[in-house]
Amino acid sequence: MRITRPALLLAALALPSYIALVRWLGPARGIALLFLLSLLPLAVEGYAVATGIPYGWFTYSADLGYRAFGLVPWTVAFAYLPMLLGAVTLASAAAGTGWWRLVPAGVLVLLLVDLVIDPAVVHAGLWVWPDGGAYYGVPVSNFAGWILTGTVYITLFRLIAGDRAIPGTVAASLLLILAFWTGYLTRSGLAIPALLGAALALATLPVILRDGSPR
Repeated sequence: MRITRPALLLAALALPSYIALVRWLGPARGIALLFLLSLLPLAVEGYAVATGIPYGWFTYSADLGYRAFGLVPWTVAFAYLPMLLGAVTLASAAAGTGWWRLVPAGVLVLLLVDLVIDPAVVHAGLWVWPDGGAYYGVPVSNFAGWILTGTVYITLFRLIAGDRAIPGTVAASLLLILAFWTGYLTRSGLAIPALLGAALALATLPVILRDGSPR
């Protein structure tokens, strides 16, 4: 397996939220959730690369390491889930854990995170939409795909985790990811996603700093 610096960075950024999740849910349920919501997005990404559904046609850089199924870098399992966990945690803090609040609120936060992350990774050359897109090279189909898959993943999260309030520390990796890519965006002169990233980071920090115990 080829290990690269971007791959190691993605794995390292994911660890704080993974540890917080397992401490909260316990080893059995926490690890089961991590496996499910790592492997399922990996399979969906593979299907998307092969068919263009649901994100549109795109490709990954070789810098992200060995490709599972010959299509998707294994590091995708570490790239997406921390953002999902952070989005669900912020949604829980703002709207509660009831089905009809958590799912749409979580999808909205996840979409906002994507508006920060995708312009950065496209600019960095980590993945590419060959036909480009209106938002910093990212097509609308990508955001529609995030809404669809985010709805499914957050629903699965809620089924496994239950309705207990989520500790703020589960969003720790999201804060690190936002800080890293917001810095990159600022340095690269991508003002709109940089400002959005800074705003999301500022919204995430107090959630993490609150009492981490479930209410």
